[in-house]
Order: sequence, then structure tokens, then C-alpha cells
Amino acid sequence: MAAPSVLTDSYDALLTTTARNYMPRLRDNIARGSKFLAWLQDQGRFRTVDGGERVQIPLMYGLNSTSDIYTGYGILNTAPQDGITSAFYQWAQISTSVKISRREERQNSGQARMLSLLESKMMQAEVSTKELFNNCVVAGRIASGATSVDGAFVPRVGQMDASAQGPLSLSAIIDGTPGRSRTDIGNINPNTYTWWQNQMLSSNATTFAGLKQNMLNVYTLSARGTGGAPDLIVGDRILWMTYFNSLQSQERYFRTDARTVNVLGGSSALAFLDAAFIWDEVVPDVYTNAEVVDGIGTVTTSNAWFINSEFMEFITDAETNFITSPFVRPEDQDARTCQILWMGAVGTSNRRKQGVLKNVPQNIVA
Repeated sequence: MAAPSVLTDSYDALLTTTARNYMPRLRDNIARGSKFLAWLQDQGRFRTVDGGERVQIPLMYGLNSTSDIYTGYGILNTAPQDGITSAFYQWAQISTSVKISRREERQNSGQARMLSLLESKMMQAEVSTKELFNNCVVAGRIASGATSVDGAFVPRVGQMDASAQGPLSLSAIIDGTPGRSRTDIGNINPNTYTWWQNQMLSSNATTFAGLKQNMLNVYTLSARGTGGAPDLIVGDRILWMTYFNSLQSQERYFRTDARTVNVLGGSSALAFLDAAFIWDEVVPDVYTNAEVVDGIGTVTTSNAWFINSEFMEFITDAETNFITSPFVRPEDQDARTCQILWMGAVGTSNRRKQGVLKNVPQNIVA
């Protein structure tokens, strides 16, 4: 007769192998679960690195002054150049546990039913991880003690460990107060180095025309210099609807090209010049310190981030890209557990090419 542990070992290996086979689908679905991340992935802004203490992103903050006009034997400028440095971002880690109790095992006895149970639990883990990721990279959280307007937005923290920080959010990278003194964005203080400040405009719009002028202002400010203009705008639902209502019937307002529709999961992207304008339900009110994920404050004004994906990156550790640990049975529980693990960062190499339009009234109707 086979030893009782054989069945356990067999199921552990079967569950672990099946969970790992699910990972490519999970990676793709999580990326597409956030329209912002889906856009970065499509633009080739996903990068894998092999560990390291921190994530390093090279950046250029000044031009090469040796560029010159010459003729014949004219003297060429060979002066050493500054203007190149690096931004450093801290690693963030995210985990989701998948657990199967012995009771569930026995209720789903048989390989087919057990794998069906595992698939259901993996789908549940996928949905939960997608939501957490989007909350991290879009909403962030309001810094502790921010009571007045224009408080700082910072990374979300762990529920079990409040000292553990998630990846940086758009609300932090593209700050509503660009000159705020902070070092968590690339380890460079924008209050000291003005070239590390993003663009910002506090809206004065009371009409559709005024709103479009505000948007055009942020768009062109972010387009200055080399590297092009913003290609993605992420705003809240009210601002998206206000912009939609401002468009004339003869204007082409939806991005209908197949690539955009596929990347963003539908044709809800509005066109603003060369950028796709989408909305996300967790976009906070960065002016009044209202954040919908945690139910802090009351959203009374709208905002939108103008993103140049050329200077944004989603970085993942080469060996922690939504991997699964083996299923193991803890000593104090009659259950098996595995973890889905990710380690990485979200960062920018040029904040000047990113912008935010904030404090947009939500009662514009004409």
C-alpha cells in the first residue's frame, strides 16, 4: 500500500506546476488590467533587470555645449560635459497568496476537480492583484498629516507591514506641486534641481473652451524640448465626460485605430491632438487631498496627467516577475499555500516631459 504522504507530495507538485503554467497568462492580464500599464507595455516601456540594490534609470538634464559650427581647420570644442546623471528608485514588492485547505481538497477530490478549484483561486488572485496594482500606480495615497490643499501623494503601503511601500504612483511622479521638497522620486529633490520638476497648471476654466485651452497649455508645456509630446492622458471620469461633451459632433473624438482599441481594451479613448485620453475610477483629487481608494476626503475637483511614455518605465526584477512559490503546508494549518510574487518599480527619466492639470471644476456644462 502506498504511504499516505505520496498523495500529498503528488498534489503539491501538481498544484505547483499548474500554478506556474498559469503565470504567463497572469502576467499579461495584470499588465492589461491597468490601462496606464497596458499603454507602457505597448510602447515598449517594460524593462527587466537582474536585481541590484536599487533600480537605476539614466537621465539627461542638460545639453552638450560642444555642438558648434566649424569650417576647415577650425578649432573644435572638446570640453568635458556634465548633464548626465541617474535617477534611483527603490524596489517595491507585491504578493498574493493562494491557499487550498484539506477540506476543499476532499470536497474537490479527483485531479480534474482539484485543478478546476485551483484555476478558480488563481483567477481570484489575478483580479485582486490587478486591482492592487492599479491602485498603486494610479492612485497612490495621501501622505500622513496632509490636511490642507495640495498635499503630497506617496506610495501605498502594506496592510500587514505599514513600512513596506508599493511602486510609485502617477500622483507622486507627476506632482500637483512640482517644486515640493521630496527625494522619493528618483532620489533627486525637485526643490533643489528645478530641471526635475514636472509641468503643472491649476485650472481657471469655467467653459468648454477654457478647459480645452488649459489642456492645450499643459500638453504644449510638456512637449517642449526633444522627446515629443504626451501620448497618453489619464483623468477621472467627470473630466473625461466634460471633455467628451465639449467636442463638436463633426469632430473625430474616439481613437478607433485597432492598436489603441486592443491595448486599452475598448474604444473609450478620446483623441486630444496626438494623445489618447482615458479615465480611471481611482484617479484622486490631487488639489483637495481626496483619495477614493481609501475613502479620504471628498472629490470636488478633477485632474488629469499628461504622460509622455517615452520617459516612463515599468521595471521588473528578472527573477521575481509574477513567479509562484511551491505549495507548502504550514505547521499550524491543515492547508497548502503558495505566493504569487512581484518585485519592481515604476519610474521616469524626465519629469519635465510629464504634466498635470489640476483643480478643474466639475460643473462645466457649456
